[in-house]
Amino acid sequence: MHLSDPPSSEAATLDVRAEDGRRLDPPALGRRIASLRRASGWSQRRLAEVAGVSHGYIALLELGRLPSPGKFRLDAVARALNLRTADALTAPVLAPPFGEPHSGWPSPSTGPATSSGASGVTPPAGSSIGNVVGGLEQLRSAEARPLPVFRWGACGDPRDQVSPPDPDRLEYPPPGRETLIGPNGFGVVVKGDSMAGRGIFDGDLVWVNPDRSYGVGKVVLALVSDVGGDAGMVVKTYARTEVGDCLLSETTEGRSPVVCREFKVIGPVVGITSWRLPS
Repeated sequence: MHLSDPPSSEAATLDVRAEDGRRLDPPALGRRIASLRRASGWSQRRLAEVAGVSHGYIALLELGRLPSPGKFRLDAVARALNLRTADALTAPVLAPPFGEPHSGWPSPSTGPATSSGASGVTPPAGSSIGNVVGGLEQLRSAEARPLPVFRWGACGDPRDQVSPPDPDRLEYPPPGRETLIGPNGFGVVVKGDSMAGRGIFDGDLVWVNPDRSYGVGKVVLALVSDVGGDAGMVVKTYARTEVGDCLLSETTEGRSPVVCREFKVIGPVVGITSWRLPS
C-alpha cells in the first residue's frame, strides 16, 4: 500500500493499493475490518470508542461507502484492532485448505453431516450431495456484497449517513435477489407474530429496499417513535384510513391499526428469509 505525504489537515485521504499496485475496492476493506472486529467480539460502537472515531465512520467504512477514508482515522482503526498501521488492513486473507477449519468457522465435528460422512465440510466445486449441486457461492453473483442485518426494534434510520444504527451482523442477500434488494438494502430480524397474516413469523429475516417505492397495502419497514422520542424499527402494513395514514398489524386473526401518526416509512419489504421447517 502506498501513502502519499499527508498534508497538515486531518482530511488527508488514503490511496488504498495492494503491494503490487492494484487498487483495493472499499467493500473489500470494509469486509476485512468487519471480520477483524467480530473476531475481537466487538460491536461497531465499541470499535469506534477504542479508535476514537464516530460510530457512523465505522459503519460506513464496513459497508464500503467511504472511497477515500481518512488516513489518520484509518490508522487509528488499525491500531484498535491490534495492527500497526492501515497497511495490515489491506493484507490479503487466504482461505484455509479444503477440510481445515478457519478461526470462527463451524467446527467439522459440530457441522451438519454429509452423505460422505465428513460433517461440516463443504464439498469441492462440481461435486453433488443428493439433489444439491455445488455450493452456495456458485449461485451467488460476483457483484454480490454482504448487507447489514439489524435487530428487531433497533433505534435509528439505516439510511442515515452520519449515525446509522449498529448492525447486528453482515449477511449476503439470497442468491438471485441482489437486484431486487438493491445495493443499499438491508435485513431486519423479526420478533413476534404480529405479521403472521402476511406470512412473516418470529425469527424471519425480512429484506428491505429503501430505494424502492411503496404503496397502500404493502408491507414496509418504518420508524415508530415512543413516548420518550426514541424511534425503533417495526415491520407493518402501510394503510390509508379515514383518520389518515396508518401502520397495521396483520395476525392470523385479522388486521388492527397500531400507529396512525409519529411514524416514518423507511422502505418496502421485498423478500423474506425463513428457516422454518416445512410442515
